[in-house]
Amino acid sequence: MSDLQLALLAVGVAVVAAVLAYNKWQELQYRRQAEASFRTEREDVLMRAGPAPERIEPVLVREAPSEAAAGAAPALSEALDYIVSLEAPEGLAGDSVLAAVDGVRHRCSKSVHWEGYDETEGRWHALRAEHGYSAMRAGLQLVDRRGAATGEELEAFESGVQSAAAALGARAAVPERELALARAAELDRFCSDVDIQIALNVVGAGGAFPGARIRSLAEAAGLALEADGKFRRRDGTGRILYELANREPVAFDAGSLKALTTRGLTLQLDVPRAPGAERTFVQFTEFAQQLARSLGASIIDDNRRPLGQPAFEAIRAQLRSVYKSMDARGIEAGGALALRLFS
Repeated sequence: MSDLQLALLAVGVAVVAAVLAYNKWQELQYRRQAEASFRTEREDVLMRAGPAPERIEPVLVREAPSEAAAGAAPALSEALDYIVSLEAPEGLAGDSVLAAVDGVRHRCSKSVHWEGYDETEGRWHALRAEHGYSAMRAGLQLVDRRGAATGEELEAFESGVQSAAAALGARAAVPERELALARAAELDRFCSDVDIQIALNVVGAGGAFPGARIRSLAEAAGLALEADGKFRRRDGTGRILYELANREPVAFDAGSLKALTTRGLTLQLDVPRAPGAERTFVQFTEFAQQLARSLGASIIDDNRRPLGQPAFEAIRAQLRSVYKSMDARGIEAGGALALRLFS
Protein backbone atom coordinates (compact mmCIF):
# COMPACT_ATOMS: atom_id res chain seq x y z
CA MET A 1 0.00 0.00 0.00
CA SER A 2 1.46 3.40 -1.02
CA ASP A 3 2.07 6.32 1.36
CA LEU A 4 -0.80 8.20 -0.31
CA GLN A 5 -3.22 5.31 0.24
CA LEU A 6 -2.15 5.02 3.87
CA ALA A 7 -2.67 8.74 4.37
CA LEU A 8 -6.14 8.62 2.80
CA LEU A 9 -7.05 5.63 4.96
CA ALA A 10 -5.93 7.46 8.10
CA VAL A 11 -8.01 10.50 7.17
CA GLY A 12 -11.06 8.29 6.52
CA VAL A 13 -10.74 6.55 9.89
CA ALA A 14 -10.40 9.90 11.65
CA VAL A 15 -13.55 11.23 9.98
CA VAL A 16 -15.54 8.12 10.91
CA ALA A 17 -14.38 8.27 14.52
CA ALA A 18 -15.36 11.93 14.70
CA VAL A 19 -18.84 11.25 13.27
CA LEU A 20 -19.59 8.40 15.68
CA ALA A 21 -18.12 10.26 18.65
CA TYR A 22 -20.21 13.34 17.89
CA ASN A 23 -23.40 11.30 17.54
CA LYS A 24 -22.69 9.56 20.85
CA TRP A 25 -21.94 12.90 22.54
CA GLN A 26 -25.26 14.27 21.28
CA GLU A 27 -27.12 11.20 22.57
CA LEU A 28 -25.53 11.55 26.03
CA GLN A 29 -26.39 15.25 26.14
CA TYR A 30 -30.01 14.48 25.24
CA ARG A 31 -30.18 11.75 27.86
CA ARG A 32 -28.91 14.15 30.57
CA GLN A 33 -31.49 16.74 29.56
CA ALA A 34 -34.26 14.16 29.74
CA GLU A 35 -33.13 12.89 33.14
CA ALA A 36 -33.04 16.46 34.47
CA SER A 37 -36.77 16.69 33.79
CA PHE A 38 -37.49 13.11 34.78
CA ARG A 39 -40.77 13.70 36.57
CA THR A 40 -42.32 15.89 33.89
CA GLU A 41 -43.99 14.98 30.64
CA ARG A 42 -41.38 14.98 27.86
CA GLU A 43 -41.00 14.69 24.13
CA ASP A 44 -38.35 12.40 22.62
CA VAL A 45 -35.55 14.94 22.18
CA LEU A 46 -33.54 12.48 20.14
CA MET A 47 -36.06 12.76 17.33
CA ARG A 48 -37.47 16.21 18.03
CA ALA A 49 -39.52 17.75 15.24
CA GLY A 50 -40.28 21.40 14.69
CA PRO A 51 -43.70 22.87 15.45
CA ALA A 52 -46.42 20.97 13.63
CA PRO A 53 -47.31 23.00 10.55
CA GLU A 54 -50.87 23.82 9.53
CA ARG A 55 -51.95 21.32 6.92
CA ILE A 56 -53.20 23.31 3.94
CA GLU A 57 -53.38 20.39 1.48
CA PRO A 58 -53.91 17.26 3.59
CA VAL A 59 -54.24 15.10 0.50
CA LEU A 60 -50.48 15.53 -0.05
CA VAL A 61 -49.53 14.57 3.49
CA ARG A 62 -49.47 10.99 4.75
CA GLU A 63 -50.65 10.35 8.27
CA ALA A 64 -47.85 8.49 10.01
CA PRO A 65 -48.79 4.91 10.92
CA SER A 66 -48.07 3.83 14.45
CA GLU A 67 -44.80 1.93 14.81
CA ALA A 68 -46.22 0.07 17.80
CA ALA A 69 -49.13 -1.08 15.68
CA ALA A 70 -46.74 -2.01 12.88
CA GLY A 71 -44.84 -4.52 14.99
CA ALA A 72 -46.11 -7.12 17.37
CA ALA A 73 -48.30 -5.91 20.23
CA PRO A 74 -46.23 -5.08 23.33
CA ALA A 75 -45.51 -8.38 25.07
CA LEU A 76 -43.95 -8.63 28.50
CA SER A 77 -40.38 -9.86 28.52
CA GLU A 78 -38.25 -11.11 31.39
CA ALA A 79 -35.33 -9.31 29.74
CA LEU A 80 -37.03 -5.93 29.74
CA ASP A 81 -39.83 -5.85 32.33
CA TYR A 82 -40.25 -6.10 36.09
CA ILE A 83 -43.14 -8.56 36.19
CA VAL A 84 -45.60 -9.12 39.03
CA SER A 85 -47.84 -12.19 38.70
CA LEU A 86 -51.46 -12.30 39.89
CA GLU A 87 -53.66 -15.32 40.57
CA ALA A 88 -57.44 -15.40 41.01
CA PRO A 89 -58.52 -19.04 41.42
CA GLU A 90 -62.19 -18.19 41.01
CA GLY A 91 -61.58 -16.29 37.80
CA LEU A 92 -62.29 -12.64 37.03
CA ALA A 93 -64.17 -10.87 34.27
CA GLY A 94 -61.90 -8.91 31.95
CA ASP A 95 -63.88 -5.67 32.22
CA SER A 96 -63.63 -5.66 36.03
CA VAL A 97 -59.89 -6.36 35.83
CA LEU A 98 -59.35 -3.49 33.39
CA ALA A 99 -61.25 -1.10 35.65
CA ALA A 100 -59.18 -2.11 38.68
CA VAL A 101 -55.75 -1.94 37.07
CA ASP A 102 -56.12 1.25 35.03
CA GLY A 103 -54.81 3.50 37.79
CA VAL A 104 -51.46 1.67 38.06
CA ARG A 105 -50.22 3.23 34.81
CA HIS A 106 -50.65 6.73 36.23
CA ARG A 107 -48.33 5.97 39.15
CA CYS A 108 -45.36 5.21 36.91
CA SER A 109 -43.24 7.25 34.50
CA LYS A 110 -42.12 4.08 32.72
CA SER A 111 -44.46 2.05 30.50
CA VAL A 112 -46.75 -0.46 32.21
CA HIS A 113 -48.40 -3.40 30.41
CA TRP A 114 -51.00 -5.86 31.69
CA GLU A 115 -51.55 -9.32 30.27
CA GLY A 116 -53.90 -12.21 30.94
CA TYR A 117 -53.41 -15.89 30.23
CA ASP A 118 -55.82 -17.29 27.66
CA GLU A 119 -56.25 -20.96 28.55
CA THR A 120 -57.99 -21.71 25.25
CA GLU A 121 -55.17 -20.28 23.15
CA GLY A 122 -52.48 -21.29 25.62
CA ARG A 123 -50.72 -17.92 25.58
CA TRP A 124 -50.52 -14.50 27.18
CA HIS A 125 -52.16 -11.50 25.54
CA ALA A 126 -53.17 -7.95 26.45
CA LEU A 127 -56.16 -7.84 28.80
CA ARG A 128 -59.50 -7.91 27.00
CA ALA A 129 -62.82 -6.80 28.45
CA GLU A 130 -64.71 -9.77 27.00
CA HIS A 131 -62.40 -12.44 28.47
CA GLY A 132 -62.21 -14.03 31.89
CA TYR A 133 -58.89 -14.60 33.68
CA SER A 134 -57.53 -16.60 36.57
CA ALA A 135 -53.88 -15.73 35.82
CA MET A 136 -52.63 -12.24 35.01
CA ARG A 137 -49.37 -10.35 35.11
CA ALA A 138 -48.25 -6.74 35.13
CA GLY A 139 -44.88 -5.49 33.88
CA LEU A 140 -43.01 -2.24 34.40
CA GLN A 141 -40.51 -1.48 31.63
CA LEU A 142 -37.10 -1.27 33.29
CA VAL A 143 -35.25 0.84 30.70
CA ASP A 144 -36.04 3.41 28.02
CA ARG A 145 -34.18 6.36 26.52
CA ARG A 146 -34.62 8.33 29.73
CA GLY A 147 -32.56 5.76 31.59
CA ALA A 148 -33.16 2.91 34.04
CA ALA A 149 -36.06 2.60 36.48
CA THR A 150 -35.29 3.61 40.05
CA GLY A 151 -36.05 1.83 43.29
CA GLU A 152 -38.77 4.39 44.00
CA GLU A 153 -40.43 3.64 40.67
CA LEU A 154 -40.40 -0.10 41.30
CA GLU A 155 -41.86 0.46 44.77
CA ALA A 156 -44.66 2.66 43.38
CA PHE A 157 -45.41 0.03 40.73
CA GLU A 158 -45.49 -2.79 43.32
CA SER A 159 -47.80 -0.79 45.55
CA GLY A 160 -50.18 -0.05 42.68
CA VAL A 161 -50.32 -3.68 41.53
CA GLN A 162 -50.84 -4.97 45.07
CA SER A 163 -53.68 -2.49 45.60
CA ALA A 164 -55.29 -3.60 42.35
CA ALA A 165 -54.87 -7.25 43.33
CA ALA A 166 -56.49 -6.63 46.71
CA ALA A 167 -59.43 -4.89 45.06
CA LEU A 168 -59.84 -7.88 42.73
CA GLY A 169 -59.44 -10.49 45.45
CA ALA A 170 -56.33 -11.84 43.72
CA ARG A 171 -52.91 -12.83 45.06
CA ALA A 172 -49.80 -10.96 43.85
CA ALA A 173 -46.32 -12.51 43.66
CA VAL A 174 -43.66 -9.79 43.73
CA PRO A 175 -40.13 -10.56 42.42
CA GLU A 176 -36.88 -9.49 44.10
CA ARG A 177 -36.54 -5.76 43.65
CA GLU A 178 -32.75 -5.53 44.04
CA LEU A 179 -32.16 -8.10 41.33
CA ALA A 180 -34.45 -6.13 39.01
CA LEU A 181 -32.55 -2.90 39.73
CA ALA A 182 -29.23 -4.57 38.95
CA ARG A 183 -30.67 -5.97 35.73
CA ALA A 184 -32.00 -2.52 34.80
CA ALA A 185 -28.62 -0.87 35.36
CA GLU A 186 -26.81 -3.45 33.24
CA LEU A 187 -29.39 -3.20 30.44
CA ASP A 188 -29.17 0.59 30.51
CA ARG A 189 -25.39 0.42 30.02
CA PHE A 190 -25.88 -1.86 27.03
CA CYS A 191 -28.49 0.46 25.51
CA SER A 192 -26.19 3.45 25.93
CA ASP A 193 -23.51 1.64 23.93
CA VAL A 194 -25.75 0.84 20.95
CA ASP A 195 -28.07 3.89 20.97
CA ILE A 196 -26.72 5.70 17.92
CA GLN A 197 -28.37 8.23 15.64
CA ILE A 198 -26.56 9.10 12.42
CA ALA A 199 -27.21 12.47 10.77
CA LEU A 200 -26.02 13.37 7.26
CA ASN A 201 -26.38 16.94 6.02
CA VAL A 202 -26.79 17.67 2.32
CA VAL A 203 -25.78 21.28 1.68
CA GLY A 204 -25.39 23.42 -1.43
CA ALA A 205 -22.26 25.27 -2.40
CA GLY A 206 -24.17 28.35 -3.48
CA GLY A 207 -27.76 28.20 -4.64
CA ALA A 208 -30.74 26.94 -2.67
CA PHE A 209 -32.72 23.75 -3.31
CA PRO A 210 -36.31 24.21 -4.58
CA GLY A 211 -38.99 22.49 -2.51
CA ALA A 212 -40.66 20.90 -5.54
CA ARG A 213 -37.37 19.25 -6.51
CA ILE A 214 -36.83 17.95 -2.96
CA ARG A 215 -40.30 16.45 -2.93
CA SER A 216 -39.78 14.81 -6.33
CA LEU A 217 -36.50 13.21 -5.27
CA ALA A 218 -37.86 12.08 -1.90
CA GLU A 219 -40.99 10.48 -3.33
CA ALA A 220 -39.02 8.77 -6.11
CA ALA A 221 -36.94 7.13 -3.36
CA GLY A 222 -40.01 5.90 -1.47
CA LEU A 223 -40.30 8.66 1.15
CA ALA A 224 -43.58 10.40 1.94
CA LEU A 225 -44.23 13.76 3.60
CA GLU A 226 -45.88 13.33 6.99
CA ALA A 227 -47.91 15.71 9.12
CA ASP A 228 -44.94 16.83 11.27
CA GLY A 229 -43.14 18.28 8.23
CA LYS A 230 -40.64 15.48 7.59
CA PHE A 231 -40.31 13.00 4.74
CA ARG A 232 -40.00 9.41 5.94
CA ARG A 233 -39.34 6.09 4.33
CA ARG A 234 -41.15 3.24 6.07
CA ASP A 235 -41.14 -0.50 5.57
CA GLY A 236 -44.21 -2.53 4.63
CA THR A 237 -45.42 -2.65 8.25
CA GLY A 238 -45.03 1.08 8.92
CA ARG A 239 -41.72 1.11 10.79
CA ILE A 240 -39.45 4.08 10.05
CA LEU A 241 -36.32 3.31 8.05
CA TYR A 242 -34.98 6.87 7.87
CA GLU A 243 -36.21 10.43 7.54
CA LEU A 244 -35.45 13.65 5.69
CA ALA A 245 -35.93 17.10 7.24
CA ASN A 246 -35.19 20.70 6.37
CA ARG A 247 -31.85 21.73 7.87
CA GLU A 248 -33.22 25.25 8.21
CA PRO A 249 -35.75 25.87 11.04
CA VAL A 250 -38.80 25.57 8.78
CA ALA A 251 -40.73 22.31 8.52
CA PHE A 252 -41.77 21.11 5.08
CA ASP A 253 -45.41 21.91 4.43
CA ALA A 254 -47.57 20.46 1.68
CA GLY A 255 -49.18 23.80 0.92
CA SER A 256 -45.97 25.80 0.57
CA LEU A 257 -43.45 23.28 -0.78
CA LYS A 258 -43.57 24.72 -4.28
CA ALA A 259 -42.54 28.14 -3.00
CA LEU A 260 -40.01 26.89 -0.45
CA THR A 261 -36.25 26.94 -0.95
CA THR A 262 -33.56 25.76 1.45
CA ARG A 263 -29.78 25.57 1.55
CA GLY A 264 -29.61 22.32 3.46
CA LEU A 265 -31.30 19.01 4.21
CA THR A 266 -30.70 16.54 7.05
CA LEU A 267 -31.08 12.78 6.73
CA GLN A 268 -31.35 10.87 10.00
CA LEU A 269 -31.09 7.16 10.78
CA ASP A 270 -32.06 5.93 14.26
CA VAL A 271 -29.84 2.85 14.31
CA PRO A 272 -31.52 0.61 16.94
CA ARG A 273 -35.08 1.50 15.88
CA ALA A 274 -34.64 1.10 12.11
CA PRO A 275 -35.45 -2.39 10.78
CA GLY A 276 -33.24 -4.00 8.17
CA ALA A 277 -29.98 -3.33 10.03
CA GLU A 278 -27.01 -3.03 7.66
CA ARG A 279 -29.20 -3.12 4.54
CA THR A 280 -31.08 -0.03 5.73
CA PHE A 281 -27.83 1.83 6.43
CA VAL A 282 -26.72 1.15 2.85
CA GLN A 283 -30.04 2.48 1.48
CA PHE A 284 -29.73 5.50 3.77
CA THR A 285 -26.26 6.45 2.50
CA GLU A 286 -27.17 5.72 -1.12
CA PHE A 287 -30.13 8.09 -0.88
CA ALA A 288 -27.91 10.78 0.65
CA GLN A 289 -25.46 10.45 -2.24
CA GLN A 290 -28.29 10.48 -4.77
CA LEU A 291 -29.65 13.70 -3.24
CA ALA A 292 -26.21 15.29 -3.33
CA ARG A 293 -25.66 14.37 -6.98
CA SER A 294 -29.10 15.53 -8.10
CA LEU A 295 -28.92 18.82 -6.21
CA GLY A 296 -25.26 19.57 -6.93
CA ALA A 297 -24.56 19.46 -3.21
CA SER A 298 -22.10 18.02 -0.69
CA ILE A 299 -22.60 15.68 2.27
CA ILE A 300 -21.18 16.90 5.57
CA ASP A 301 -21.43 16.01 9.24
CA ASP A 302 -22.62 18.43 11.93
CA ASN A 303 -19.08 19.84 12.19
CA ARG A 304 -19.15 20.61 8.44
CA ARG A 305 -16.61 17.90 7.64
CA PRO A 306 -17.22 16.32 4.21
CA LEU A 307 -18.30 12.68 4.09
CA GLY A 308 -18.04 10.23 1.22
CA GLN A 309 -18.12 6.54 0.38
CA PRO A 310 -14.90 5.62 2.27
CA ALA A 311 -16.35 7.11 5.46
CA PHE A 312 -19.68 5.37 4.91
CA GLU A 313 -17.97 2.00 4.44
CA ALA A 314 -15.99 2.46 7.65
CA ILE A 315 -19.13 3.43 9.59
CA ARG A 316 -20.91 0.43 8.12
CA ALA A 317 -18.15 -1.85 9.38
CA GLN A 318 -18.45 -0.41 12.89
CA LEU A 319 -22.24 -0.74 12.85
CA ARG A 320 -21.87 -4.46 12.22
CA SER A 321 -20.61 -4.85 15.78
CA VAL A 322 -23.60 -2.86 17.07
CA TYR A 323 -26.08 -5.09 15.26
CA LYS A 324 -24.17 -8.21 16.35
CA SER A 325 -24.32 -7.06 19.98
CA MET A 326 -28.07 -6.43 19.72
CA ASP A 327 -28.70 -9.81 18.07
CA ALA A 328 -26.74 -11.55 20.82
CA ARG A 329 -29.30 -10.23 23.31
CA GLY A 330 -32.25 -11.18 21.16
CA ILE A 331 -32.99 -7.52 20.42
CA GLU A 332 -33.53 -7.13 16.69
CA ALA A 333 -33.01 -3.64 15.28
CA GLY A 334 -36.48 -2.24 14.62
CA GLY A 335 -38.11 -5.20 16.37
CA ALA A 336 -40.75 -5.02 19.10
CA LEU A 337 -38.21 -5.04 21.97
CA ALA A 338 -36.00 -2.43 20.32
CA LEU A 339 -38.96 -0.12 19.68
CA ARG A 340 -39.85 -0.36 23.37
CA LEU A 341 -36.29 0.03 24.68
CA PHE A 342 -35.34 2.97 22.49
CA SER A 343 -38.46 5.04 23.07
